[in-house]
Amino acid sequence: MASPVDVPRHRQCLICKNLFEDLVTNGCGHSSSQRCMNQHISMRNQECPMCQEPVYTKSSVNAALETILQEFVQVQKADRSLYTRETGEIPCDICEENLPLRAVKSCLTCLLSYCERHLKRHQSLRRHRGHKLVSPVERLDEKACRVHGRPLELYCKREKRLICSLCVKTGEDVVFIETERELKEAEKQNTVKGLETMTNQAQIDREQREIKKVFAEVMDVVRRAEEELLSPLEEGRKFLEKKMAEKNHQIEKSNPPVLAEFKDDWTVSIDTELKFGSMRNINSSALASIATQLENLCSFVDVILDEETAHLSLEVSPDGKIVSGPGQFCLVGGILGKLQITSGRAFWVVEVGKKPSWELGVVSENANRRRNVSYKPKEGYWAIVLCDSNLYGAFEDPPLQLHLSTKPQKVGVFVDYEDALVSFYNMDNLSHIYSFTQCDFNETLRPYFNPLPKKDGNDSHPMTICSVNPDDILFRSCTVCS
Repeated sequence: MASPVDVPRHRQCLICKNLFEDLVTNGCGHSSSQRCMNQHISMRNQECPMCQEPVYTKSSVNAALETILQEFVQVQKADRSLYTRETGEIPCDICEENLPLRAVKSCLTCLLSYCERHLKRHQSLRRHRGHKLVSPVERLDEKACRVHGRPLELYCKREKRLICSLCVKTGEDVVFIETERELKEAEKQNTVKGLETMTNQAQIDREQREIKKVFAEVMDVVRRAEEELLSPLEEGRKFLEKKMAEKNHQIEKSNPPVLAEFKDDWTVSIDTELKFGSMRNINSSALASIATQLENLCSFVDVILDEETAHLSLEVSPDGKIVSGPGQFCLVGGILGKLQITSGRAFWVVEVGKKPSWELGVVSENANRRRNVSYKPKEGYWAIVLCDSNLYGAFEDPPLQLHLSTKPQKVGVFVDYEDALVSFYNMDNLSHIYSFTQCDFNETLRPYFNPLPKKDGNDSHPMTICSVNPDDILFRSCTVCS
């Protein structure tokens, strides 16, 4: 298919090689910009730069040709999306072959595609009334019945093929293509919903199994602690029963006058203080075991900043928990945590405080962190951002603005590698902020932090990785896992 006329190429000045400005034509017929030609003549070059024909006087603007070229250029610049060469869409079959307009409809009866202008002409003809018009389609000849030459606008369910109206036989189950397409689309949607339901159910079942397993282990810890605490009491009871039995036996063998001898020795004392003194240790051990089991359920992790991955302008505390930087630099790439996530779950909390700007999330091990960084999931970034104190966003493709009712001081980051999930939580009110779902985790993940500067350069607040508080593990576990 031929391309549109390249007008700019024909408007090139012979002298400066730029587009014409005030086109002039010499006696020999060659054209150039008026300014260039006047300078050419003023330098006593009395010949045409193209053919060396004599040029004796300064040329005047060729007003007619200049007007024609300008108008033609404007037409060319009009809406190039109308031309199929610009969009790659289906061309109009009636337009001239060298520059067809984009088709807006295809006629299954005529087996032709029409642009807006030719479609109006098609619809204006009485003999074309009732023709089947559809969205533009390619290879229209394949849409017609090879036997009757009519459009294939019906679907035979028994034979599972497209047919025309003349192919219909008595008793056949036939529906319009659009009806069958809607049914197939509905079946597809139901299948997708079914798969999503099955996936969600499988996830719920797995969550239930894990929770039951953990709490079974918790109950086992409690049972063992109970047994250990009751053990000295049971031994004391047996000891008392034994002593009482021995004294009763002595009494039965003695005469009444002898009872006075047992008066001061009737009470039996048992020293259980040493064994009960271990209760504190047992209690601490049991609570520590329970906390460990619940921590495994919620996957709390201890994240330490990896100073080797930090931007040169960032400052990291000696314990690797706090990162800050001067507000006047663009901190591309931020800093990563040492934690490497290749499976399972991980959860950590970061205090952002009153920082006006920050980035937080996870990145792939080999994601680009140097110049021209593209913050999007397909480039290995799953993170949220705060800009200018009140503009929250998620690094989706395209970026997604988030609307938060309250400004979080502490943000929780939850990663489930198997479920391809990254979620963020406001730990102040235990509310959900945003989740990246169906993530493409194909390599190791690392925690990502970036204490962005404020536009005016005034931001000295750090980002701090919070320590896990065992006292509220159970409370947080119910919030995060739900």
